[in-house]
Amino acid sequence: MKKMILLGMMSVLGACATSDKQIADYLKKNPKAVFDVIEDNPEQFIEVVNKAARKAQQNQQQKQMSEMKKQQEQQILNPLKPALSDSRRLAGTAKAKITIVEYADFQCPACAMSHPVIKEVMKENAGNVQLYYKHMPLSFHPMAEPAAYYFEAIFKQDRAKALKFYDLLFENQKSLKNVDFIRQMAKKAGADMAKVAKDITSTEVQMIVKNDMSEFEKMGFTGTPVILVNGVALHGAQPKEEIDKIIALTTVEPK
Repeated sequence: MKKMILLGMMSVLGACATSDKQIADYLKKNPKAVFDVIEDNPEQFIEVVNKAARKAQQNQQQKQMSEMKKQQEQQILNPLKPALSDSRRLAGTAKAKITIVEYADFQCPACAMSHPVIKEVMKENAGNVQLYYKHMPLSFHPMAEPAAYYFEAIFKQDRAKALKFYDLLFENQKSLKNVDFIRQMAKKAGADMAKVAKDITSTEVQMIVKNDMSEFEKMGFTGTPVILVNGVALHGAQPKEEIDKIIALTTVEPK
């Protein structure tokens, strides 16, 4: 029976004048023929499917990159304008020409990958760059939201201690599995733990995190990290060269 089905299929597919409609009609009437061919050639089938999946993924990535490039070109002319104030500045100088706004999640692996890149950019442009850290704790990272509250509670005490806490969490992200670890990092950063315990549940701290999340969503962002460089968005973990390109394009001195 299988041979008869395959011969029937071959007779249709082998005809020089066969149309797409004829092929489609045959397969609709004889769907089992497709499964018979797959069953007889499983390795080839898997190879074809995987190749098609890779091609689809590459096409999707190229499309996303193209769309992102267009968005960046538009944002260079019309920069995004997040709410910024000196009270939220984590590092750098207030009058710096380069403003970096980092939307991140302390438990996000891609955010941890971005961390050393941002640190390098800050070091290379010391005296001419300022950094703002904004929160977007994702629901499937259970320690991200508590870490955000601890960060803001420490920030209320001292900016330098908050910066140290920020570094410690990203540099030791694999150990970020419970609140005890967050407390350990807060102590290591030099925070007054009694004040932290009081402030993490305060309305002020809770609203800072909530407002950051709301701003992130209103800007149409969907995943962390997002790095705004002078109002131009870079999505995901990006190499330093990409940040450098945006800096160069947005700090051109007028002729």
